Amino acid sequence: MSFRIFLTIFHDLIIFIFSFFLALWLRLELQPSLELFGSLWIYSIGFSIMNIIILNFLGLYHGIWRYASIHEINSIFKSVLISTFAIIVVIFLTTRLEGIPRSFPILLIIISIFNSIGPRLLYRIIKDNLRSNSLTQISTLLVGDSSSSENFIRHTKTDKNSPYKIIAIISFKEKSVGRRIHNIPIIGSLENFKNIKFNILNKLKKHPERIIVSDSNVEKGVLENLFIFAKSNGLAIGQINKVSNISIAKNSFDTSPIVIEDVLGRKQNVNDTSKLVEFKNKTILITGAGGSIGSELSRQILSLQPKNLILLDNNEFSLFKISSELKSKCSYSLSDIKDTVKLDKIINKLKPDFIFHLAAQSLVFKSVQNPIFNWKTNVMGFLNIMISLSKLKKKCVGVLITSDKCYKNINKKVLYKETDTLGGIDPYSASKASSEILFKSFYETYLKNKNKFLTVCTARAGNVIGGGDWAKDRIIPDTIRAITEKNDVFLRNPKSVRPWQHVLEPISGMFWLSARMYQGENSLDEAWNFGPDNENKFFSVKEIVEMMVSKWESETNIEIINNPDEPFESKILKIDPSKASSILEWKNVYSVEEAIGETVSWYKTFYEIYCNDDTYFLSKQNNKFQWYQKHE
Repeated sequence: MSFRIFLTIFHDLIIFIFSFFLALWLRLELQPSLELFGSLWIYSIGFSIMNIIILNFLGLYHGIWRYASIHEINSIFKSVLISTFAIIVVIFLTTRLEGIPRSFPILLIIISIFNSIGPRLLYRIIKDNLRSNSLTQISTLLVGDSSSSENFIRHTKTDKNSPYKIIAIISFKEKSVGRRIHNIPIIGSLENFKNIKFNILNKLKKHPERIIVSDSNVEKGVLENLFIFAKSNGLAIGQINKVSNISIAKNSFDTSPIVIEDVLGRKQNVNDTSKLVEFKNKTILITGAGGSIGSELSRQILSLQPKNLILLDNNEFSLFKISSELKSKCSYSLSDIKDTVKLDKIINKLKPDFIFHLAAQSLVFKSVQNPIFNWKTNVMGFLNIMISLSKLKKKCVGVLITSDKCYKNINKKVLYKETDTLGGIDPYSASKASSEILFKSFYETYLKNKNKFLTVCTARAGNVIGGGDWAKDRIIPDTIRAITEKNDVFLRNPKSVRPWQHVLEPISGMFWLSARMYQGENSLDEAWNFGPDNENKFFSVKEIVEMMVSKWESETNIEIINNPDEPFESKILKIDPSKASSILEWKNVYSVEEAIGETVSWYKTFYEIYCNDDTYFLSKQNNKFQWYQKHE
């Protein structure tokens, strides 16, 4: 028994004995009977000991009173009632209650409850108001509904280690404005967001230093408004982590800064999550997780509630960026798929239920500059993945992404089906065609009717469009940089036609495909196209850029580069997604125009937030443009 518990029990013993005689004294109208008091002292001790036993049984002495709630008060109430009834019965059986007024039990109950609760509440008030760090606390504006706000405020008041001093609340509903929670005023609502700034500047005596979002289910649009408001007014902004939910443990104010990626989400969800229950509580591995498709795939998977999400990439910055965005919801490994030993160890240790392989060298001109690196990464790396997966002795589904450029392109207006001839006039396209041939041969030799654990397929996506891509030598980010830096856009192949689609489209196809495979449909272990459907118009590179410039409302000029030394690229490329549409019931949600509009909106919002902010800066490092965050 600790000294604090001993002291509390001793305090209660004295309190209950005192309450017994005080109740009797008051009922006798302050005319004490020493003879009566002397005959009842043993009963007062019995009453006190019974209360101690009952309160200990109810766990009162094992809790921390500064965090007490109605439960603790209810325990005292029960204990006093039971003990009073018991001691009155004992007194009646021994003395027939001679000289004791009949109203004495009622008075005893009232005084005992008051005397036992009062000192505890006084202690709590003193501890809450004599805080060692009261002068250093951060003035905080709290955003949330009544229950989440009340919970957070209560813990900031009871925990001496709380770094926050709540000065005002922003509620969800306008009808709550003007009310108070723990004497903290509700000064505005998210329903009437335009008045929040006025209320903060004109109604608060102290300007807040930080905004904390106490509700983890705030919509993306609302979060975006709060983020822009905070940045424009020089306020830090953070959100309570979902996993913490304001734990009552010491130092439990587990919040994370809200960053750009938290607010620039997609406004349209292409995934039917009811079809994707197989991902819940599963271990999922993504190679090339820092790339344009890989990073978005990582974000989308989290909404499916996996047990463990592992991100693998050989680009340290890209891996750091996506893992920092996803915070504690994932783990990661800086690894190269060409490293067979390390790859084997990772897969054998993690034993994933799903693996999405996206790691690759993805640019045509780089494949021309360095064909050996291109071949080692795209073909040998692909083989390494296949070998490592084949060694697993547990159920696993693998989706291996190649490219729409894997076909023998004859530059005609035809839609390439999965069964069409493979080929490639440039090293990149040839490496992707080789990966597809490798997949087929490996499957027939080592997996078909031989491996009951592994189910694999390949997926070929169109040219993806979406926000958040800052890679160099990619048409979308290059155009964005040209627009924002007021430069011309230079095009090498303006007339080249590609199967453009929003990045979420092929991701949804991969999800639906892998979920069906996990259910046991082995007939799906083949190649799949995920591209724009036949009803969509196919656009040239120049048309895509013109559309982006128009939607941005920019006057950026488009210049054509005529360089005979530029590597040859196919002029027309179209893929046929009818197989996925008929078998998987998959279809595109975005038109190309909508995909471009969504993408431009993402980047415009990014620049709106950071145009006058020095926390992020764009730098060219190792011939790559990237956004970097300054260290505080």
